[in-house]
Amino acid sequence: MGTLRTLVLGDPVVALDRAATIEDGAVIVTGTTIEAVGSREELAARGPFDRVIGGPEHIVMPGLVNGHFHSELSVGPGHYQYVFEQANVHVHGGYGPALERDLYLIAQHSIAAMIRGGQTAAVDMYYGRPSLPRFGTEPVLQAYADSGFRVAFGLVARDQHIYAHESDECFLERLPPALAAEVRASPMGYAWPLDEVFATYDHLARTWDGYDGRIRTVLAPDWTPACSDELYLRCRRLADDYGTGITSHVLETRAEMHFSHDHYGMSAVERLHRLGVLGPDMVCAHFVWVTDEELRIFADSGAVASNNPGSNLRLSAGIARTRDIMASGGRVAFGTDGISFNDDEDMFAELRLASYLYRDPRDFEHVRADSATLLRAAGENGARAVRHDDRIGRLAPGLLADLLVLDRTRITAPAGRYDATPFLDVLVDRAQRHDLRTVMINGQVVMDDGVLTTIDEAALATELESALRSRVYRPDARTRRHQELGHLVSGVLPDIYRDPYARDVVGGTLFNARAVPGRAFAPDVTGG
Repeated sequence: MGTLRTLVLGDPVVALDRAATIEDGAVIVTGTTIEAVGSREELAARGPFDRVIGGPEHIVMPGLVNGHFHSELSVGPGHYQYVFEQANVHVHGGYGPALERDLYLIAQHSIAAMIRGGQTAAVDMYYGRPSLPRFGTEPVLQAYADSGFRVAFGLVARDQHIYAHESDECFLERLPPALAAEVRASPMGYAWPLDEVFATYDHLARTWDGYDGRIRTVLAPDWTPACSDELYLRCRRLADDYGTGITSHVLETRAEMHFSHDHYGMSAVERLHRLGVLGPDMVCAHFVWVTDEELRIFADSGAVASNNPGSNLRLSAGIARTRDIMASGGRVAFGTDGISFNDDEDMFAELRLASYLYRDPRDFEHVRADSATLLRAAGENGARAVRHDDRIGRLAPGLLADLLVLDRTRITAPAGRYDATPFLDVLVDRAQRHDLRTVMINGQVVMDDGVLTTIDEAALATELESALRSRVYRPDARTRRHQELGHLVSGVLPDIYRDPYARDVVGGTLFNARAVPGRAFAPDVTGG
């Protein structure tokens, strides 16, 4: 069987290349790559084709990249509502015992949701299961391999301040001795032995990195309070040795921001910069609490910030400074964190939320984000985040064929309403996962007219439900006790975090007020 040639039609084709859009356009895909992008009339004459997809009632655009994702979270919708410092003591007890097959099913469930939400690639920070060989990483990678999805996959590592933003011994001293001993022996803090973590990474890098041109393996130091300088430096050395990359939670919360200054005498970004960790191959997830002083360092580094707007709001983390990061020359991608705004991994909704939160009511001349700039950033920086720089994220000859085909009917209805509106504004403001019809990754159609082709969703749902009922959501006595420990220690958290969350900061923007300085409230008692 020869190499397949496919003609993909859209009006428009959102290329995000030299031309942002091509009216009545087309894309020729040959094998895994894009052969040509141009007008329908010109490209249709280059047939024959094995298949024609789309038409004048469709929109064609690059696949979207999820810059920050946790594949383990898709089977826990609605669960993650805590400020992260509070959630941290519960993460270890979220699920009961699981088999490798269970992890494969959970990963497939996550991948199916991402495909249906318009994603063709993701950065997956995977926490793993210490009871399983290589922390259960290989069944998850096998799920990515079987699904045809593109991923940069990292097993999380952490080695200090694993319970809270203070030394582990200080935290344990706050607890009654018997409870402290139980916590010490439990998986709370989810800090697996580093030698085992790095031995697993070595195996994954040698076995999986580069698989089918889709899978990359990256280092994943968890977040700045939980990673020592030595751990970050070890990750940097390995990333350089293997030519892979790094992803880490950076400046997700207000307390994390203060932690860096209190414990290291400098900001989190300056710390990473001085260590030599920050660089073009690094993704800084969330990146909410970056200051003006740090923006220059970050922009110069070439690193990518993943703004996860729905997750940031759900976890009370705050609003990422997308506007200011981009204005400084910094790189911004977008992610869902596995707990998207609507628990459906709809990347169109996340981009729309990001564009709304970008706005500053004090700037009348630039109320909204330029949609072409936003979409180009999502594509270009998303490509860098998954370690496929300049190979995906736009539609151009020679690039890999990761693309979406949407039905434009609902997006542009009612007829005539948006004729005078820039098309990309309409796309950003109105597209939803339900408009998506076909998804192509690496030249392979993984969703065909609304039906996934690489994942049997009906069989997956049946087997996954059995796994969840019989194991994952049926914890044994030991796991139930681990779950209880999170609640038993949570009473000491307010004393640790009350101060950093109460300290004044200079806000990036202002959307509400408690009072007007110098104005006393005088209720109208006249009735008039």
